[in-house]
Amino acid sequence: MTTLSHFETFVEVAQSGSFAAAARTLALPRSTITARIKALESALETALFHRTTRQVRLTADGQTYLAQVQPALAALAAAGENLKSNQVPKGLVRMSVPVDLVQPSFARALSSFQEQYPEVLLDVHVSDQTVDLVRDGFDLALRGLRVTTDNAVMRKIASNRMVAVARPGVAARSGFEDLMKAGSVMDPIGALEETSAKPFGFKTRNFQLAKEMLLATDIAGLLPRAICADELASGDLVELSVDIELPEIPLFVVLPTGRHVPKRVRLFVDHLVSAFR
Repeated sequence: MTTLSHFETFVEVAQSGSFAAAARTLALPRSTITARIKALESALETALFHRTTRQVRLTADGQTYLAQVQPALAALAAAGENLKSNQVPKGLVRMSVPVDLVQPSFARALSSFQEQYPEVLLDVHVSDQTVDLVRDGFDLALRGLRVTTDNAVMRKIASNRMVAVARPGVAARSGFEDLMKAGSVMDPIGALEETSAKPFGFKTRNFQLAKEMLLATDIAGLLPRAICADELASGDLVELSVDIELPEIPLFVVLPTGRHVPKRVRLFVDHLVSAFR
């Protein structure tokens, strides 16, 4: 007899491409995952997966079945969420965020969310490494670059324009054009590569390190406004006038595709949209 757990297990294996990964996500022994899939295939009288020693992939019948089962499970989950809509959100939101997002504005967004929803636990993993949301057990990821994958959907939640900044003393002595010609402009994302700017002798794509260099040395640099907002407000850095159009740095939230998004995750994403507006 097949039950809801069989369908949920089938979808998890299909999304993760691994019995072991599905077992980790569902917190079940691998033998249980294997037994459920075998029982489901027996009941349907067809093979749902091609199995090798290295990977598990859907058969043609499995792909057809997944396309029908996923919406049904999502509808069931949504029905449950609707019944619980008046309850206080609770549970874990596990996320992966890039190193450069660890800044005061993000910390304030986390703090204000926890004040509003104290029963929700935020588990923040800071890394620039690519993660597989399903395999690695993340509810969402925040990224500054568009992610190309069939297993995730993206939503742009913010955009930061790059600005040219320097310490007040540097800005008072030299204009941005002169600093470019002298090779005294840090350019973390290569925005000046098509100009006549002389390359600066130190390069990093980490905005936080670039900001610390600007605060410590007599140079200018390009940073997203959100990264240096507090320093601009305090006067530790000032904005320089530039004659070229500087790019915008987007911020995307990445969510696993084909999976119901829990209410607590939706609330957190909406909160970030509002916080970064």
